[in-house]
Amino acid sequence: MSENITPEGNKGFTRRRFLMGTGGVAGGLALAGGLGSIGKLPFGKQVGLQVASAQALKTDLDVIQFALTLEHFEDAAYQAANASGVLKGTAADLFKAFGDHEHQHALALTDVVKKLGGTPVAAQAAYNLPQLQSQDQVVSLFSTIEEVGAGAYLGAAPLLKDKALLGAAASIANIEARHAATFKAFMNDPMPSPAFAQALTYDQVITAVTPFLKAPNPATTGKYFTIDNPASSIQEAINRVNSVQAANLQFFAETGHTLSMAFLTYWQQNGGLKQFGFPITEPYKGNNRTDGKEYVQQFFQRARFEWHPEYKGTPFEVELGLLGAEQIFKDMMGG
Repeated sequence: MSENITPEGNKGFTRRRFLMGTGGVAGGLALAGGLGSIGKLPFGKQVGLQVASAQALKTDLDVIQFALTLEHFEDAAYQAANASGVLKGTAADLFKAFGDHEHQHALALTDVVKKLGGTPVAAQAAYNLPQLQSQDQVVSLFSTIEEVGAGAYLGAAPLLKDKALLGAAASIANIEARHAATFKAFMNDPMPSPAFAQALTYDQVITAVTPFLKAPNPATTGKYFTIDNPASSIQEAINRVNSVQAANLQFFAETGHTLSMAFLTYWQQNGGLKQFGFPITEPYKGNNRTDGKEYVQQFFQRARFEWHPEYKGTPFEVELGLLGAEQIFKDMMGG
């Protein structure tokens, strides 16, 4: 693989510009028209292109909701890749930049759905992602995902009734295609791009992606934990629990985990689901790599909470884990 690659697509796209490009009704990221040809790809390359339902796309709102479902997956997939620990150097830089792009796509589409009077489809709590074992495997997989995404926008054009949406669709299609091209260059892929990109159909998408709608089903132990009675390890804390009702505790069926006491209060007062996502573990005792100390902590889709009882009753009783510093430490220590 080459390391001399400059990330594409960092300039020219912002959420605001996307919205302005359609006079305030940003849409057209209609991936629904497209993922069809992945049905012809090897099984491993079909992974990750998931759809919320097989509904017919009768309106522009349907198309955008469908697109938002796919963008939610890409956002989650990049988060998983960035957290996998297998990406180094330029590859890590690319994935961080491109992951931010996909997150912005999802935010923009969410705004569009609201402007059209709809309720945005939510991201799944978990996706059936493949095991990410090597940098080469991850780059190859995402090259395919981005190529298919770019082709999908082309297939979406006939589905859009409001032609003002096409400009916005083209702007995002360009970013997706540049992602794919960058990954191919990174892999030193000698195959040239075709003269004309392939437009993909909705029916092909449904056929290809339906097997990947099922999220993984972790074990259910029926036991929940709290900050004053934490699990002894993350291995114990990651198991799903049965539905439970208790004072100052909230159960999330989406991930099978609970949130309670000081962690629940902090979550509710500082952005909740939008800011941190769902809890994906129970509270547990674990070491902090940045200072070597043991804390009660809990992971969320986008954060890690630490409990500091020495600051009880102050704004510092719950603090966010230093995920960036921990990742740098992990990289420097080789694992």
